[in-house]
This record gives sequence, structure tokens and C-alpha cells, in this order.
Amino acid sequence: MSQALDEILLGYVNNKEFADVKFVVGKKKAIFYAHKFFLSLVSAYWRNVLYSKGWETRRTRSLTEIYLPDLEPRIFLSFLQFVYTRSVKIKGNLVFELLDIAKKYGIEELFKYCDESFQKSLSNENCIKYYEYSCQNKLEKWKAISSGYIEDHSGEIMKNHFCLIESTKETVLSILNLEKLYAFEIDIVKSLIYWSRSQKRKYYQSNEKVQLKDILIEFKPLIKLEFLDFDGLEQVSDIGLYSPTIIFGAMMKLTQKYKVKVRPLTRAGAGIEDLKVLLLANCRRGHERIEHIRESVMTTGIQNVDIMNCSSQAPSFDEMFKYDCVVVRNRNAENLHNQVELGNDLARYVEAGKGVVIIAINTLIDNDTCRIKGRLQDEEFIPLQFGERIQQDSRELGEVLLPEHEIMTDVNSFKTKNYAQLIGTHDVRGGTIIAKWSNGFPLITEKTKEENFGTVVCLNFHPCSSKITNDCGKVWLENTDGDKIIANSVSYVGMKLYKRVKPQRKQRKL
Repeated sequence: MSQALDEILLGYVNNKEFADVKFVVGKKKAIFYAHKFFLSLVSAYWRNVLYSKGWETRRTRSLTEIYLPDLEPRIFLSFLQFVYTRSVKIKGNLVFELLDIAKKYGIEELFKYCDESFQKSLSNENCIKYYEYSCQNKLEKWKAISSGYIEDHSGEIMKNHFCLIESTKETVLSILNLEKLYAFEIDIVKSLIYWSRSQKRKYYQSNEKVQLKDILIEFKPLIKLEFLDFDGLEQVSDIGLYSPTIIFGAMMKLTQKYKVKVRPLTRAGAGIEDLKVLLLANCRRGHERIEHIRESVMTTGIQNVDIMNCSSQAPSFDEMFKYDCVVVRNRNAENLHNQVELGNDLARYVEAGKGVVIIAINTLIDNDTCRIKGRLQDEEFIPLQFGERIQQDSRELGEVLLPEHEIMTDVNSFKTKNYAQLIGTHDVRGGTIIAKWSNGFPLITEKTKEENFGTVVCLNFHPCSSKITNDCGKVWLENTDGDKIIANSVSYVGMKLYKRVKPQRKQRKL
């Protein structure tokens, strides 16, 4: 049609002049006027309705009145525009709604128009919605067209992390299984996270037990860890779909591939009270001494300290990774459980950015039955060489080489009761001496083996104070600051993980 004729015909849409049929549409009974002639030209259905007897219409003077309670007025108006001009502007879901009318009233011409409009109106913003509609209504042609569009533009589509947010689970699974879906894996992961949050708000808001990982469990096989960068691995770690061991393994492969340092997984905004500490300890003289160490750890405000007997069991790496710091204290008379495996797991733990505090007496004694073995020792993560246990007269805090160090906060004195028991070595294996005994032996040492690794601190003294009344004379005096040294060491290595500045890295397609 010419533009002039289109404008003339459009003027008759819902125009009472010459109208011979009146439509009452929708629940609010909107009124539309039309002409039987135009309706009969476009549809055999309407021709039979309007020119046959016995159909549910009512004559009102010269008008035939027809009720269409199930249609929305805006959809019916668009349908009338097509009836008169053979075209209509397609916006939003209009193409679906007009297609329903075309199928309901058998209007082949409208069906073809919707088919053409569907292909022309496909965009990054609506293609997923079009795909979902096609699948739900078994429109194979539309499904093939929309899925092809998604594959061709998947990189751009997934950059909008809200692209899946209104889709059903079936649609999301189907899209992620498309054969030629090429996008940054990090964009896919973020889109899934936004989708899962939307699902939680919509269906599980009242159920606090439902986590994002529960909603995304079916998507786990579709997340390709090998294509994620550090940001992506951190996102997946936060969801909790994979164990820390798997995440850390993927990070190590990434560092080997691009020869960059591991960036540890962090919780933003953590404080001392949020730290989770595991105390690996044993003592032949009773649990009272272990509880005393636990109380010392909690001096500066740390609240979460769990105890595990290191003579009868050792935590797996996954169990250990839940904690921000591990404190190791082993009694000479007890053997460390799986010494080599524990040393290997502690090394991996430090590589992941976590902190370890070793209370050195007996744990670092040069005795094969009780000392730490494995990579933690062999690859020199520990800032103090194994040595003989020596006993000397009463000793106290000597030279403080780093008085501004966090471990020395509020530490004013430290002294043993009768005689000092310590590891007699000056070799700190590339570590840093923070403070010494008055006889010159290292008292507090630390070592961060590589950038972005966690820190290991060694405390070269007996862990209990004179508060333990039935202990021998080697304890430190209760009115001095041994408890602060222990607590400050734990908070120092634990909080380093959260204080570390994230390095800026450009995103790359892996």
C-alpha cells in the first residue's frame, strides 16, 4: 500500500463512522468500532462469524456487538491496525500476542507477518525471551532462528549479567548447552549468580536454608573452571559449588599457565571478630593447657577458635581451608598424626594466602617422632630451623628489632618463671626476626615465602603461663604479655589475607 492510503485506512481504525460492528474487549469492557468488510477480507473466521446467523452477537440499531473478554484492549487495537493496513509496529511481546491471535482466528497473512517481524526485531535484549517463547510453544522455526542469534551474539549478550534474570531454569540450562555458545566464562558465571539471586527472592525468600549453591547445583557441570580467571574463580568460590581444594587447584593451574602469582580468595570487610582459627594441639598433661592456649588466642577479640587433637587426627585441606589461621602446638610425648600429609596440606594452605602460627617448643624440635614434615619443612615455609630443645635460666624479652610490628602491639614485657625452654637455633631461613630473647635467640619470627602467599609466624617459647599452677617452671609469668604475643600473631597472619590489595589484571579470554 502507498503511504497515503495507509494513513487513510489507519484513520478508520476504531472509527465509529460507517462502523457496523462494535467489540467489547477485556475485563474492563473497552469499546472498539470496526467494519465487517475489512475483517472479512483478512479472515475467513471473521467472515463466517459476521455474516452467519446464530453466533453470539447482538444487534444494537445498525451495529453488531461482539464480546471478547479474554483479549487485552492494547492487543486488539494492534490487531485492528493490521486488519486495515497489513502492518503494525512490533514492540515488546506484541509479536507473541499477535501470533496467538493469528493461530486462534486462522489468519495466515498475520502469521507470516509475525514470522517476518520476529526475525527483524531480534536483538540482544529480547532474543532470550523469544527463544523461551519458541521452546514453550514448540515453534521449531523460531527456536532455530533465536538460538542461532544467541550463539552468534553470545559474547555481547552475556556481558549484560541480567540477561537471564527473567528466564526459567529450563531455558537457562538449554541456552548454556547450546553448541556454539562463545562468551567469557566469567560473564556466564556472573549471569548465573544474578539469575540465582532472582530465583531466591522469587521462590525462597522465606527459607534462609536455601543458598545460591542449592539453586545452581544443576548448573555445576556447565561451569568450566579452566576458562575462568582469578576473578571468576573467586566468584565461584563465594557460591560454594566447589570445594576449596578444586578451586585452589584451578588457581594453581592458572598461575602455571600465565606465570603469575596466586591471588588468595578473600572476604571483604572482615574484622578480627570474624576470623576463624583452628588450634591443632595436644598435651599429655590434660586438656586444661590446650584451653589455656585457646584463651590466649582470644585475648585481642578473636571469637571463633576450634580445637583439634593433632596426635589422633589431622584436618583435610578442605577442612583446614575453612579457617583463616591454623595454630600448631605439639607436645613432645605425642606424635603428630600423618606428619608428612599435614606438612603438605599446611604448605598448600599458606600458598592459598592463609596464615599459620607455630608455637615452636617440640613442634620444631629436631626429633623425628614429633616434628612437622612434608613440604612445609622441605620447601622452607617455616622461619625457624629445627634445632635442639635447650633449657636456660630465667629469660625475658630482649631486643625488639621491629617495635612497630603488629605482633608487638601492647607487648611491654615477657618473662619466664624459673627457666626458659626454647629451640636453640639462630637460623631463620630467610625469615624476619621481630624480637629476640635476652640471650639473643630468636623469640618471634615470621616469613612470607612469596608474594601473595600467607605468612608463617614462629613463637619460640612454651605456650602456657604460670596460670597453670601444676606446670613446671618453664612457663611464662602470667602478669607479662605472652597471651598478647600469641593473640597478636594469630590476628596478624589471619587479617593479612583481608588487608592485601587485589592486583589489577586485565580480563582475558582464556
